[in-house]
Amino acid sequence: MTQRLIFRLTRLRKLRLLFSAAPLLLGSLIAGCSTADQSWQGTRSPTGGLIIPSNFDQALKENQKALAENKGQPDVALYNIGVISAHSANPKKDYSRALLSFRTLLKDYPSSLRAEQAKLWIQAIEQNQKAAEEGHKLAEDKRALARERDQLAQERNKLNYAIEKSRQLDAEIEKRRKQSLKR
Repeated sequence: MTQRLIFRLTRLRKLRLLFSAAPLLLGSLIAGCSTADQSWQGTRSPTGGLIIPSNFDQALKENQKALAENKGQPDVALYNIGVISAHSANPKKDYSRALLSFRTLLKDYPSSLRAEQAKLWIQAIEQNQKAAEEGHKLAEDKRALARERDQLAQERNKLNYAIEKSRQLDAEIEKRRKQSLKR
């Protein structure tokens, strides 16, 4: 039981490190993958690179419309849809939509300038999802360990009670034995 607890705690520490590194990777990708495309209206840096869209829903609709109507570059629209869907500041982020968009970009436009960035996004999102799944598993393991610990504590209390009663009984038996020897 103790070895299993130590193993789980060691595993928990290792996965915490992985889990804490995934958002950093995703954040660095977001910072490093900004675009200067006019189809995505947002807050722009002084160099012209896009930092954060001012309205995620509007930017998503504009890129979906541009993609559906074949306006502009479809690879750019697919890339923007993926970035918008996975952006950390987007309250309605949808990682499955982002993955679909990036994978479609890679399949349909493998020679696009954004293909390598899309691969990085896919890796980061998949790693983030894997870390989140591990986090959920760890949380469940932690709850299971807490239940086991509580059960062991209850057993220990019962055993301590039984030991104390046994000592009292032994003392009473010894007392009666001494009284019977005196007679």
